[in-house]
Amino acid sequence: MKVLITHEIFPPEFKGGGEFLMLKIAKLLVKNGFSVKVLTSGNPKIKFYEGIETIRIPINRYAMNLTLPIILKHTSWADLILTTSGNFCFPSWVAGKILKKPVVCYVNHILGPYWKDVRGPILGRIFEFFEKIFLSRDFDAIIFQNNSALALGKRIGLKAKKIFLVHPGIDFKKFKTGKKENVVLFVGSVSMDDSLVRLKGLKYLVDAARMLPNIKFIIVGGGLGLEKLKKISPKNVIFKGVLKGKALTEVYSKSLIFCLPSLSEGFGLSILEAMASGCAIVSSIDIGQADKIIERKNSEEIAERIVYLLDNKKFAIQIGRKNRNLAKGYNWKRFEKFFVNLFKSIS
Repeated sequence: MKVLITHEIFPPEFKGGGEFLMLKIAKLLVKNGFSVKVLTSGNPKIKFYEGIETIRIPINRYAMNLTLPIILKHTSWADLILTTSGNFCFPSWVAGKILKKPVVCYVNHILGPYWKDVRGPILGRIFEFFEKIFLSRDFDAIIFQNNSALALGKRIGLKAKKIFLVHPGIDFKKFKTGKKENVVLFVGSVSMDDSLVRLKGLKYLVDAARMLPNIKFIIVGGGLGLEKLKKISPKNVIFKGVLKGKALTEVYSKSLIFCLPSLSEGFGLSILEAMASGCAIVSSIDIGQADKIIERKNSEEIAERIVYLLDNKKFAIQIGRKNRNLAKGYNWKRFEKFFVNLFKSIS
């Protein structure tokens, strides 16, 4: 079977977890005998990346809604299109309709009403409108990565023929649980502007830290957005910068609580990493963790839940153990099997 993947950015460029996931999916499909090409933005001279054939258009990703003729040209080769939420989504769907090829949409991000929080009241409404137009098409299948994103999708009014919820995997053996300290941890990268600071709900985390001056908060990640946040944060918020490898797994293993108060996440990989490290989770994103899901944009609830877990440390450790056991079920073999079976069933 021939699969054309349309995704705005593809390695060696990375803007987030979506690029990692699309590379992972492409490799898994090739492993199972599929022929795969990736249509993306970037330097046309880059023809392959880690064995995956790429067709790169030298165009800003925000102009990709204008690339229908290019998508049509390459769709004629394919048996199926795998597209992702964003600027390639709608023209890929149109190409599939014209050429009568099945189109599957993989949701890497969805914000719904929270676009206004991220992009402002005017531009946010425009983004929200087009997101609804893009994602409410009658795709042959649409795939969500967590329960919170699926709930936002249903608010849009999905018309896909099949709707799925599938979690990405994790390399579980990389993570461990150590002696837990009374620390609240956040892990995430924030880009050159403030939009990801707002998307990740960091304002509400910092506000909660102000309410709890005797509790240590650790923020791991890089980007200019975090540099700006550092200037307005209380002294009990410690910025560690970018951590990788052993340094990152160590901070996960020692933290009793992990907090991700995002407005939305495509998946929420850092939650899964924290689960694998035996952390209790305080988050507005539901990826299937054992913990209570908190309300978005609610600093008071973040603070109350943190205090409860710290006051009941044995309970928090118990929840962390449950999360670690749950994390074992998020494996790449299950993820691989899902895509292979789905594509074979709808081609």
